[in-house]
Amino acid sequence: MTADLPEAARPQSTLQLAPTVAPLLFSGPPHNLTGEIPLVNPGQAKQKLRSVGVKSASLMGAASLPLDEMPFFAKLYPGQQARVSGTMVVDPRTPPGSYDFELTLGDQTLPAVANVEEVVDLRLQPSQITLLAGGPGPYTRTFVAENKGNVDLPTGAQCDAPIFDSYDLPTALLIGLHEADKASIETMVKEVLLKWSEIQAGMLITKRAPITLYAGQKKSVDLHFELPHDLKPLRHYRASLQLYNASLFVDIYTTAKYGV
Repeated sequence: MTADLPEAARPQSTLQLAPTVAPLLFSGPPHNLTGEIPLVNPGQAKQKLRSVGVKSASLMGAASLPLDEMPFFAKLYPGQQARVSGTMVVDPRTPPGSYDFELTLGDQTLPAVANVEEVVDLRLQPSQITLLAGGPGPYTRTFVAENKGNVDLPTGAQCDAPIFDSYDLPTALLIGLHEADKASIETMVKEVLLKWSEIQAGMLITKRAPITLYAGQKKSVDLHFELPHDLKPLRHYRASLQLYNASLFVDIYTTAKYGV
């Protein structure tokens, strides 16, 4: 049975940073800045490395605390040289741009640059709603909008999306053929085309107070939905609203009193 060695008694890694002419380059979104770190093992035994130090006046860690270490794993055999891939995670709200920092290993230091990419990531909850259309509206729903990216996202006061009947093209074709006057091919074709044209049943208009959602911000917002007055009663319609990368799916059911 052996006791754990105190920190001072443990063998120290002999791995070293290999000198470079140009700064090391890390690039990617804030959660996945990847780059290569040049290492050399001048010792006589296999060595492992589990982290390197980071010095930066502008980059913060994922929890918005000072960034002083990057988890990193490397294993080199005696005399081996290698460029080992590593990943650095910074504050997800870090704006796109170029940031200077330094990697440290023992008393060695290498200059590095982090090129942070733009991330547009809007989240909407709920992402699907149902409107029971028994009158002219408008219909209001409350959503939680969250900017999970690193750029500010302005939103306008209105957006439109086409409304489609739940009938698909084959179903509309069959209905058109069933309802058509069978006297001639021309009348049958006209009826089919008429049914196809009815699949797109107007526009869903969404209005809201214009805001700018800042990086990392979460906010409750009200959306007001306006429906066309000529939707048919007792029907099911669908619409899909797109705002940046977020999608909102809307199911619309009209009652027997719609449009009355």
